[in-house]
Amino acid sequence: MHTLLLQSLFPLLLITSFLLINVELSLSQYEQHTNCNEDINCGGGISLSYPFWGVNRANYCGLPGFEVKCVDNAPMINMSNINYRILKTNSSAPSVTVARQDYWQTICPQTYENTNINFSLFNYTSGLTNLNFYYGCSTSIPGLNSSSQSCDTNNDNVTYATRSPPSDPVSNGICTTGVSIPVFTTAAVALEANRTTIEEALDGGFELGLQIDNGQCNTCVGSGGTCGLNTTTGGFSCFCLDQAYASVCNATVPGALGMSVPSLVILL
Repeated sequence: MHTLLLQSLFPLLLITSFLLINVELSLSQYEQHTNCNEDINCGGGISLSYPFWGVNRANYCGLPGFEVKCVDNAPMINMSNINYRILKTNSSAPSVTVARQDYWQTICPQTYENTNINFSLFNYTSGLTNLNFYYGCSTSIPGLNSSSQSCDTNNDNVTYATRSPPSDPVSNGICTTGVSIPVFTTAAVALEANRTTIEEALDGGFELGLQIDNGQCNTCVGSGGTCGLNTTTGGFSCFCLDQAYASVCNATVPGALGMSVPSLVILL
């Protein structure tokens, strides 16, 4: 009796299991599509999407090295242990304008670190000029039109200029440390003409181009997908309502969740 009952229920159990598996897969793909469709917003009015991830976006929504964290309502990205505040984005370039967090509203940071970006992820754009900072100088720097002030940090002093001196004051022992930070050339020119302050020039940041194929993501979004990462291959992935594709979504996929369930024919 029990054997006959199990035999009669087997097709139903098989169909139910099959449907549950497909629904689970569908919900998983739907979650990827929905999650990666949300931007990062730290509250400062800047929204970040692919290739950035972090906060409310899972790691598969962006690329390695583009993790963003919210610090004091500002989006931050870290490179070589330096936090860079993201000030503005340009999706058409694509590029971002960033400013060093340790030099935000100050020229006397706790530690002295040279600017060092990851060139596999970013590149410097045109129209930038280095501001040069020298700390712990024992005397004025020969051949350099510069400005100086004292720092409460480490009982130090800082000398800064928009141009490099004829010889390196660190290597010749005049100063203990040198730091170079890019700014927009327009800001450097305004600083030389006393139309802006050194803090304002630094807080205006500098532009970095993103080393990504922006057209690939635009094509994916145009087909109804969201851009992300194939965590298995490390390549690009277009998350769609039915599944992940290599480039664009399949426009013929039916269903509310984009998952069509194939029919089963069971012979009793």
